Amino acid sequence: MTSKKLTALSFIVLSMMTLLVAQVRATDELEIGVNEGMGSCIKKCAIKCLPFLSPPRIAACSALCILACKLIPPAIVMDCTTGCTNSIIDTYKPTDVVKVNNIVGSCYKTCKHNNL
Repeated sequence: MTSKKLTALSFIVLSMMTLLVAQVRATDELEIGVNEGMGSCIKKCAIKCLPFLSPPRIAACSALCILACKLIPPAIVMDCTTGCTNSIIDTYKPTDVVKVNNIVGSCYKTCKHNNL
C-alpha cells in the first residue's frame, strides 16, 4: 500500500472516530430518528469517501455522508449544507479534521434554520 493511500486510510479512520464522538454527543441533545446503526453509516461513508486523497475533502465527505445517513435531512437542506461546506473549504482551505467538522456543523445549522 502506498504511503498516500495509507495516510488517506488513517485519516478516514481518525475522522470517523471524531464523527462518532460528535454523533454520540448530538444524540444526547437532539431527537434523531435513527434508521440504521452507526457502523453501517461509517462503512458506507468510508467506501464513498476513500477516493478523495485530500484530508479536508475526506473529512468533509465523511461528515456530510454521516449527516445524510444519520439525520436524513430534506434534500434542500443537504444540498445547501454541501454547497456551503465546499465553498468554505475552497476559500479557507482548513487542514484540521475538527475545523472541517465544525464547518459542516455550522453550515448544517444555518441551512436547516433557513430552509425549514
